[in-house]
Amino acid sequence: MILIAVVSMKGGVGKTSTTANLAAAFAAQLGEGRVAVLDLDPQNSLHLHFGLGTGLKEGVCRQSLTSANWNGVSFPSKFGVTCMPYGEASEPEREAFEELLSEQPQWVWEQLARAGFEDDHVVLIDTPPGPSVYLHQAFACADVAVIVLLADAGSYATIPAMESWIDEISAQRPSLVSVYVLNQIDSTVSLNRDVSEVLRQHLGQRLARIGIHRDEAVSEALAFQQPVLSYDPHCQATQDVKRLAGWLMESVN
Repeated sequence: MILIAVVSMKGGVGKTSTTANLAAAFAAQLGEGRVAVLDLDPQNSLHLHFGLGTGLKEGVCRQSLTSANWNGVSFPSKFGVTCMPYGEASEPEREAFEELLSEQPQWVWEQLARAGFEDDHVVLIDTPPGPSVYLHQAFACADVAVIVLLADAGSYATIPAMESWIDEISAQRPSLVSVYVLNQIDSTVSLNRDVSEVLRQHLGQRLARIGIHRDEAVSEALAFQQPVLSYDPHCQATQDVKRLAGWLMESVN
């Protein structure tokens, strides 16, 4: 089982859409039934990218509090990706779940193993922005950490904090591969080009050579509750995500 944590230190960078679209790209490459996504973000929005609707209430939060197997909240989608949503949760339920995660640092890994994912599965984990117990859990089990950035000053300012997290985890798990990915690239904006170049100079080989361009099809796809690869197979973002997924798979293998 290959575990890919998709993370960021600030909101609004397109982390969840990147998670969903990468998962769809992996499913297109590997075949149906081999790719899953796990939503560890209390915003509980990842499942909307897979047409599972606003009425889906159950998820890993409540399921964990009842010690039930995550198989019960693993929902197949018509896009070849199985989705484990965070689920609706009250504030006390969320707090209890986070306390459980704090007390059991390997909880996510153990639950994924219990759910029966095989060695040839790829599981992508979506996390809330910034430091959290969810980020700790994702880093504790991930083979790859994909850090999503925008080409703006706000994202650049978060890099030292993320580097500190990665250094701390890498000391315990030297096999962890970390890669920064630029999202919503717009080469027509001079500031975007300038910041992109600064990020490339600063991050070097840690910045993926394949970024995702700004493309209205990404937000339109979410409005229709589907990955951009299904909504518009020929748009720029689709081509970028497919290439990025292929490059990531080569990096892992």
